Amino acid sequence: MTSPEPSQHADAAALYALDALEADERGQFEQALLDSGELAQTVNEFEETAATLAYGAPSMPMAADLKDRLFQRISAEPVGPSSDLVQLLNLSIAELKQQAAELDWSSMPGNSGAEFATWQVDDDEREMAFFVRKADGGLFPNHAHASGETVLVLAGDFVVDSQVYGVGERVSSPGNTSHQPETRNGCLLFCVSSMDDDMLDD
Repeated sequence: MTSPEPSQHADAAALYALDALEADERGQFEQALLDSGELAQTVNEFEETAATLAYGAPSMPMAADLKDRLFQRISAEPVGPSSDLVQLLNLSIAELKQQAAELDWSSMPGNSGAEFATWQVDDDEREMAFFVRKADGGLFPNHAHASGETVLVLAGDFVVDSQVYGVGERVSSPGNTSHQPETRNGCLLFCVSSMDDDMLDD
């Protein structure tokens, strides 16, 4: 930034006030500030203007569930599974649905009409990746989580604690909790959870 023209001084001053100059440009500009009281005054004016910009932005209403989501994030107890199997959740929905179509399916315990298909198992971490499907609406088996669980909705809808989740959404539950989710119209889910989860009596 060598000997800028007067018209360039204003541009550089604005970028300096916004902390948008590269390190070497910033150093050269600060040297120019030492030599020009007028330039320093220009920078001060830009800095005062920049400081007021945030007050001109329209206020946004706070999300109704923001507090709950924040507390969930800072909770000391980890949420979701911990093994390398969680990386499978990053596969595309199309890839996961294709994988589900290639597996053998079995009925889940009870009379829920839900089915499951195991895909991968991590014996060291005692976690497994599997698919769950239900053709019609209704409750899934009531179950307790030995450790964290994450569910990704691949098709249909999935309801947990009255919250409806759709395709592409994830639901994580911490360990040592239990619930009985449901679906309104049927669904296909991809899950990573503990091999030691327990089915509870309805």
